[in-house]
Amino acid sequence: MKHYKPTFRCEIKGVAETQHLPIEQDAKEKQDGIVTTADEVTGYKAKASPRLLDRWLDTVVRIAGSAPVFCFIVGALLVWAFLGIRFGNSAKWTAVISDVQAILCYVFDSFLMRQLLREYSEQQEAIAEMKSRRNSHERMLAKLKSKLGPEGVSHVSQISSSRPLDALDQGTRTQGWFARMIIFSAWAFGHIVTVGMYWVCIFIWLGFGHYCGWTDQWQLYINSATSALMVLVFAFLDCLRECYADYVNNCLDAIFRLDATLEKELRCITEDHLPNEPEVIQPPRENPLQVAVFYYADIIGTLAGIIILVAVIIAWAAVGPIFHFNDNWWLLIGTYAGLIGLFDSFILRNIQGKVKEYTVCQVQSLEKRDMTLFARTQMAIPPKDDLDTSSVTHRISIAMGNVCSHLLMVIAGFLLTIGCVIGSSAMRWSTTGQLISNIPPSIIETFFMLILITGQNDADASARVDMTNIYHRRQRLLWFVKDAREYLAAPRELVDLPEKGDS
Repeated sequence: MKHYKPTFRCEIKGVAETQHLPIEQDAKEKQDGIVTTADEVTGYKAKASPRLLDRWLDTVVRIAGSAPVFCFIVGALLVWAFLGIRFGNSAKWTAVISDVQAILCYVFDSFLMRQLLREYSEQQEAIAEMKSRRNSHERMLAKLKSKLGPEGVSHVSQISSSRPLDALDQGTRTQGWFARMIIFSAWAFGHIVTVGMYWVCIFIWLGFGHYCGWTDQWQLYINSATSALMVLVFAFLDCLRECYADYVNNCLDAIFRLDATLEKELRCITEDHLPNEPEVIQPPRENPLQVAVFYYADIIGTLAGIIILVAVIIAWAAVGPIFHFNDNWWLLIGTYAGLIGLFDSFILRNIQGKVKEYTVCQVQSLEKRDMTLFARTQMAIPPKDDLDTSSVTHRISIAMGNVCSHLLMVIAGFLLTIGCVIGSSAMRWSTTGQLISNIPPSIIETFFMLILITGQNDADASARVDMTNIYHRRQRLLWFVKDAREYLAAPRELVDLPEKGDS
């Protein structure tokens, strides 16, 4: 019997599609012993989930992160804000935004977790496929090296090491105006100054507590403000992650096409027909508590989380007549979803940190394996781009992100959630008691969503550097193979190859 495993505890298996040699060659090619490659090579395409329900959920998540949905949510927030001019003193007006925020954010919690699970699976599988193809490169480069001989390897590597390298701009060139706007805005939303300004506003609100008599109305002010901000941030973050996924997929497509071209060129020279072997990435070892977090994350990021929410909403609507649809009843669903959302925000940041940690680990593993290819071909390794972390604000952002993604913060989030429940229970879940389980969770969850944007910006910058380095290494290897082919085809007295400006 197979036991259920969460996404982060499953091994990832990937095998690069083998680039087959053309069947026929013309007479001149046969005479010269050269096999040319076809233009068509295999690019990158994210694999769809085998289960229909998962594919539907992925489609819904993509729609939720689209421009029309984001613009609709922003428009709805503006309408609600203008209605506040007329109904601002009504408790129901403030309760409505609290309930809508709690439910929407609960749903977006599931969507964001789904995006993280999908990102982890897709990127790990992509790296596994690159490792699979790299193993074939190593085998065929050994054959090519024996064909060239020591003198040929030295001659070709000297020429190919001086070839120019193109920039990896595939992801940027394919971005539309909306994606550019979202990514640009993310640097403002996720900046450490923005996070600091958020807490300044919270302390200003606290400063007015004595003046307002610490009333329920004073509490509802911040509840409404943070609720509206949280809806905006959740919708923005969902949209940002979809833009990021599109960017990464386009860059991976460029890398895969270059890598496939390298494979096909090697097969042409070495006449190697062995298929690419599968590569398996084992999940890293984690402590039992972190594994428990992975199980919980899998529940959030699947249909189970949405089904639970629907069941709760039905139960909430059913008890409406018992509460006579009063203010307590309106706050009830917001209280439940707010408490769950509070704990989920800690889980989201932890999982976001783990996704980056695992991805960086595999990228470093691929880089180490690539170094053996350059050592054997005696080529100069392309200059490595590094992420600029010299600014103070960037270092503070990284440190804050590391603290917030730590497993101990998940424990702290759980204890905080329990504390809110105990406090509300002590006040018999009155309006003030429910606000205790609404306002602190709302403030903290909004903060964590801003930190998620900061973490997303950091992951985006890191991915750009990593993919550029991989792209440049593949370019340098392709130059070596192309120059080697010309070296083998040329008469021995004409082995000096002319310098070329492009591949």
